[in-house]
Amino acid sequence: MEGDSKISIDLRQTRLINNNILFVIPSWGDLLGYPTLGKYVNHYVSKIQSDLVIFLAGLESTINVEISTEFGTELRALHYLFGLGYYYSKFELQSGRYIIDNRQLTGLILSDFVYDHLATSKNITLENDRDIIIASNVFKLPINLSHKSVTQKSFIKGALMRNLFIPYKDVVLEMMETVQDPASYQLRNGHILLSTHWDYYNKILISSMMREGIKIKFMNPTAGINDIILGSDQHLIEIFTNSELEKINEKISSLKEIYSNLDYDLMYLFSIIENASKKLISEPTQILRDEARSVSEKRTKESVLISAKSRINSFIKWPDEFKRNTKEELELSAIYKEFIEHPPVIKTTKSEMKISEEIPKIEKQRINNIEKFEIRTLKRPIVESKLLPKPPKGNVLKILYYLKELIEQNYDILSIGKALEFARDNLRKIILQSKFMWEMGKFINLYQREQPNLGFSQKERYEFLEKIDLWIKDAIKHKDDLIKKN
Repeated sequence: MEGDSKISIDLRQTRLINNNILFVIPSWGDLLGYPTLGKYVNHYVSKIQSDLVIFLAGLESTINVEISTEFGTELRALHYLFGLGYYYSKFELQSGRYIIDNRQLTGLILSDFVYDHLATSKNITLENDRDIIIASNVFKLPINLSHKSVTQKSFIKGALMRNLFIPYKDVVLEMMETVQDPASYQLRNGHILLSTHWDYYNKILISSMMREGIKIKFMNPTAGINDIILGSDQHLIEIFTNSELEKINEKISSLKEIYSNLDYDLMYLFSIIENASKKLISEPTQILRDEARSVSEKRTKESVLISAKSRINSFIKWPDEFKRNTKEELELSAIYKEFIEHPPVIKTTKSEMKISEEIPKIEKQRINNIEKFEIRTLKRPIVESKLLPKPPKGNVLKILYYLKELIEQNYDILSIGKALEFARDNLRKIILQSKFMWEMGKFINLYQREQPNLGFSQKERYEFLEKIDLWIKDAIKHKDDLIKKN
């Protein structure tokens, strides 16, 4: 459809609806059928481990559009969500090294066929409440739960903790840290839209207003996304009126202010919802009350967005031009493409051999030594498993120095993961939550999945010791602030 359609907008409908929600797509690639694994620093991504989209949203809209094509005209729909968004990806290149990347978002564009696929995804809980959706392709939760019973709230809390806040804890914390950065989500840089619009499918649209330094960095390719292009300003102007754009900007700025100053418990992430609801209190809309009355009706499609209620009985088939792939197919394809584009250097011709012979032997030896050293520093050795010494209690610095000593004494990675868990549990008893305790949680999750008897490489050991030294400096600097008040 790209380049072939002209859009006429139906202005007779409700345009923007206030709807403060938590909206999560657990896997962007899975939703779209993996259109690409993407590229990163000119290399093909070989595997995507995680690709979440999270929105702390405040406005939504479903726009009916009349598309003019070579076959005539067709009435279609675009679905919009605006707020504080985050695209997070953890992926692997052929080198085997995992990389984490992210992009801030202010809006999400869902074409009708993507929305319909999302709205018919299988529910993964027994919840049948129309405005709570925890399905394979989407989680949606209203921030205001004041109209829910105690039993409903308990169920919702448990379901969200199991399916989002525990398995994706690090991602949520990373997003909240980004939101609280004063430089984030600044609309002077324009809107950033994650799109499945048929003319720019699986792309991120950014603004020409974005400052040049930020723009260059932001436009670097990332995993799971076809392209990052200019055009968010032009698209929004084509779809929304000036007053609507002002409302969108005001809402995003308001959400930025509220979530930037939100207190929450790092060990209990549902507190984000509970505390935000106190600042975003609003009565449930009439549409939501109608939904509650019809909860007993059997449906194959959910009204994920309130504005899409009129489309509850319509369904657009997934177009052939946006082929759905499996992850396995793309991973095999990525290996082949990487081999073709970056083949291993093997000198076979006489001319190449002649050139190589002209390299002084001493230089060749120096290069070989450097390569051997780099390989040696990255190689993880096999080490003997040893019983962990009893971790200290009651003193922050002693606990941190205990961890440092274990690293220096070459304990296996699995044991280090357990030691970090013991240390964090003991720290919780004596100090308030800190950034280094959150970082410990990330290492615990990483190290406790390693194979037994595997030790740190030289490079890993050096970097982790540096990290612990930073924790120690931080603990000394904020000693009075860290200690729990009795």
